[in-house]
Amino acid sequence: MKIRVHPGIASYIGSLVIRLLGVTWRVEWRNLENLEKARSLSKQGVVSFWHGRLLVIAYSHRKWGISVLASEPPDGDLMGRSVAWLGWGHVKGSSTRRGAAGFRELAAVLRKELDAGLTIDGPRGPRGLVQQGATELCRMTGSVVIPVTDSARPRKLLRTWDRFQIPGLFARVVIAYGEPFLVPADLDRQDRENYRLRLERTLHDLTAELDRNLGYEGPDVWPHENH
Repeated sequence: MKIRVHPGIASYIGSLVIRLLGVTWRVEWRNLENLEKARSLSKQGVVSFWHGRLLVIAYSHRKWGISVLASEPPDGDLMGRSVAWLGWGHVKGSSTRRGAAGFRELAAVLRKELDAGLTIDGPRGPRGLVQQGATELCRMTGSVVIPVTDSARPRKLLRTWDRFQIPGLFARVVIAYGEPFLVPADLDRQDRENYRLRLERTLHDLTAELDRNLGYEGPDVWPHENH
């Protein structure tokens, strides 16, 4: 017999679990000068991160007032509701369903000079393949791309498509910002692709660097190939 839990209750419990974990973490921030640079480039930005590294970002950036694009499927909606309990804005939609409507809502948020957040390879992957959403939103609204990623030790990597990372209790957690950049409005298709690749390379390199800094090797290093 299946017991169904109301999504509101489940998401609240999820947010409590994140808070209970997060309060024990020993957090180290790196490359804060990149965040300062981002704020000098634009009043608002698209905070861009991997789906599998969402948990740390959700907790550490909970007071920023960021609006995030939540997925339509039950798991995505549950995560969206959970981060809303943490203090994030919750915009309905995803890159696969209601995507256009969701992106319009995020664009409206950015035009109010507020930050938005995107899991750039979500909601269904492939892992590590950056979609156009973040760079296109920035191109449309004059916002700055703010790459951010994290690593933790000890941690559990779930056997999901994104190898979702759950830091352990009292884990050492490192959060780092990549080089921010603006995306000019008047670009052809190839130039837009170049900016997408720039974001992808930035987060690939930075995430792998953090994993290695914390002593991980082989498939335990992002992007967790052959794992």
